[in-house]
Amino acid sequence: MRQTLHHFHGGVHPPELKELTRNLPITPFKNRGKVVISLNQGIRAFNRPIVQVGDSVVQGQKLSECFNPLSVPVHAPCNGTVIAIEQRPFTHPSGLQSPAIVLQASGCGPTPSKELMAIETLLKGITDEEMISRIRMAGIIGLGGAGFPTAPKLLSGTQQSIETLILNGMECEPRITCDDRLMRERPEQIIHGIELMNHLLQPKEILIGIEDNKPEAIESMRKAAANSKVPIEVVRCPTLYPSGGEKQLIQILTGKEVPSGGLPHQIGILCQNIATAHAIYPAMMEQPLTHRVVTVTGSGVSHPGNYEVAVGTPINELLEECGCDQPVAVTVGGPMMGFSLKDLNSPITKTLNCLIVEPEVPPVKTAPIRNCIRCAACSDACPANLLPQQLFWATQARNFDDAEQLHLFDCIECGCCNHVCPSQIPLVDYYRHAKGVLRNQQQEKIKAEQARQRHEFRDARIQREKEEKARKLAEKKAALKAKEKRQPSAGENGEKKEKQAAIEAAIERAKAKKAARNAATEQDKE
Repeated sequence: MRQTLHHFHGGVHPPELKELTRNLPITPFKNRGKVVISLNQGIRAFNRPIVQVGDSVVQGQKLSECFNPLSVPVHAPCNGTVIAIEQRPFTHPSGLQSPAIVLQASGCGPTPSKELMAIETLLKGITDEEMISRIRMAGIIGLGGAGFPTAPKLLSGTQQSIETLILNGMECEPRITCDDRLMRERPEQIIHGIELMNHLLQPKEILIGIEDNKPEAIESMRKAAANSKVPIEVVRCPTLYPSGGEKQLIQILTGKEVPSGGLPHQIGILCQNIATAHAIYPAMMEQPLTHRVVTVTGSGVSHPGNYEVAVGTPINELLEECGCDQPVAVTVGGPMMGFSLKDLNSPITKTLNCLIVEPEVPPVKTAPIRNCIRCAACSDACPANLLPQQLFWATQARNFDDAEQLHLFDCIECGCCNHVCPSQIPLVDYYRHAKGVLRNQQQEKIKAEQARQRHEFRDARIQREKEEKARKLAEKKAALKAKEKRQPSAGENGEKKEKQAAIEAAIERAKAKKAARNAATEQDKE
């Protein structure tokens, strides 16, 4: 049993507000209308549809091909017919549209669960490469919110020596309870997913971190872990936001810090979300990720709860099922890191874990943003141990290079600084804007460098062609000069004389014929 827990810098205790849904079981949601499967699931999801309008599809059928190593395909969450492939509203802070495949559902419910198989039976005759390929082809990405594809993350772990495999069951953000319910209701499937990852990574220890405000989940996971042949330790962690951040959880459980700009596998640690582990096991039975558990909470719905929903379900349909019959404002994700939904027609995505629904009220005059009073509360609360105050001044002055020097990209955008700021300054908004500007600048630099390399390559090619042409011309001239200087041989002289004599004889014959014709003409005249 692990005796020592460590601490990370900062953190806050926002109101948890989980009572509304934490004791409500997972309820299947059955689609009745259209399903909109966005082709942009996770990061770098460069997907190309492989179905056409009018095609009939079955539940679990692959709908797209992906060519980037960091992308995964999407699958049909139900039986139905493809009625459109077009731009549709996307569940994103920008409110922009994204390419999507629209299905008319003809039968859509939760993916039927298969009988749990022993890991030894499931892995018989399967190589590590085939395991990772199955996970990728099943469309598994990180379900904790970041959306990083699981297959390349596991692949990086197989290429390193992983000492500790950490499963993130913290669910530290207020209001969200979907992972809590998964751990309480389906611990065996989670443990099987962990055993599969253990087979791939061969870590020295496996730890499941769960906050101490989820005692039922801790007990359920401990019972399931006790029945596993793999030693798995469930660790009760203190409740503190954002202890569910990857780097913060690693520090709590191991005392190690992931270096700035580094990744956990570089220090021998790999971290996965509980919901991701839950999806890995069916993926090995070639059952793709088409559904996920979503917490629907807030005073804007009369039936809050945890719903197992098909990826692609329009959010307005889900809210209607939950008893939403009034204009509402919806936050996607938790209250700390979530964003306001621009269009209720946007679909459920693989990374969406919570919808906070509140009645839409007329805009009220909010407290004005005041000047920074240099209280340093933001620095005390920052879990990444940054200097939010300095970052704010740099980004406000558009000194983005200075902000980068202050480790702007180490900010996890958890919102702790916003939560404690007495001046009501939206600090995270400044940081997000600065990150976007710097990323654009980096992309422009990359494009400029690529253009410079293409120009230099073109100039080098043209110069090379000129030099090659000049060389060939010089060789030809040299060959002609050498031929002119060369003395003819005796045989060549004889041939030349014979040709000359033949030419002269032909000329004489021609002259004789002409003279004979002229003489005949003169005689005729006489």
